[in-house]
Amino acid sequence: MKKGVSFLLYRVKLSSLFKDKAYAFSQSGNGEDDCNFATAALAKIKPNLELGGISLARITDDYDIYSLRDKKEQFYKLKISLLGDDNILKREATALRSLPKNESFPSLVKQGVEHLGEDITYLLSKVKTGESVRDYGRSVLMHKIDEFLESYWKIPRSRPVRAKYFSILGNFLEQLIPSECLPETALESVKSYTDYDVCEQFLLELRSETLTIRNNIEGDLNQKCHGNLSIDSVFYTNPSFYFDELHNVSMGHPYIDFVDLILEMGVNEDNDIKLLKKFCEAGEIPVNRDLYFQVYLMQLRKKLADLLICYIREVYLYDSYRYEQILYIADSFSHIYERFCKIEIFKNNRDFIMKTICEPIFGVKA
Repeated sequence: MKKGVSFLLYRVKLSSLFKDKAYAFSQSGNGEDDCNFATAALAKIKPNLELGGISLARITDDYDIYSLRDKKEQFYKLKISLLGDDNILKREATALRSLPKNESFPSLVKQGVEHLGEDITYLLSKVKTGESVRDYGRSVLMHKIDEFLESYWKIPRSRPVRAKYFSILGNFLEQLIPSECLPETALESVKSYTDYDVCEQFLLELRSETLTIRNNIEGDLNQKCHGNLSIDSVFYTNPSFYFDELHNVSMGHPYIDFVDLILEMGVNEDNDIKLLKKFCEAGEIPVNRDLYFQVYLMQLRKKLADLLICYIREVYLYDSYRYEQILYIADSFSHIYERFCKIEIFKNNRDFIMKTICEPIFGVKA
């Protein structure tokens, strides 16, 4: 397909929970206190950086992200983790070192541990100014598909890394069951509020199916990929894109990223193969429909599992405090719902899952 092909060919499903609705959020936590803490950390991490401005950009499960501007109008991101586990930011630093130094990726400035009342793990990188696809709007990826693909294929074409997506996916699935990833108090809340046995059995079956598919294609997972592609990890800088949240960069397959992208975008299923052909053409690789279909089935199940366990954590671990995150989960779920309906175990448990994950929107108790 040639550059300039009609955008209508790649129309995005708009059956989002946000369609024709507007939501306003106050920011969780104390932004001023958070920024003061980050400023104090930065003074130890990079004392010669003359700070011109700082804001809290995003809070994730593993670290907080701050946007920085120096007095020369250069832009940075500072990620700070208080969890005592620096593995994720270490992996991201390793990934950045393996990628080319160009506008498609942040430029690593410094990563390590500092003591600020307690030990903090940090990663400081220099970036271009831009907005995440979530904030800018999903449609920019389709409007700028050629520019996006040009930026994306710099990942698979860069030098190999030691990390394996086979292992990353396995580690995710090992932590999938609530009894294995929630503290006792949160777990008791899950059990008292919903049918925990149904929930656990569903997740166990989903884990088993995902592992079976993964094991069947292990030999094909030998090409570099982002491994964590989402509308939060892709940034539009006009006219190009850059990629962040790189801690899962690994030897897997570009099809993993492609599937994650079409799921996040809510692309009409009828256009999957047309987009796949364009994706492969941009990367100068042959279309392997059999492998693509297996990767699709694997990532579709992983996405469903991820949304469910993220929802459970938000409600029962964080006590629904981060309601913006809950709405993001429900929005993603609505974009992928029709695809989920083709998973047999989802169809068999659809009523339970629908009530569970759509509760924050519709007020329905499971």
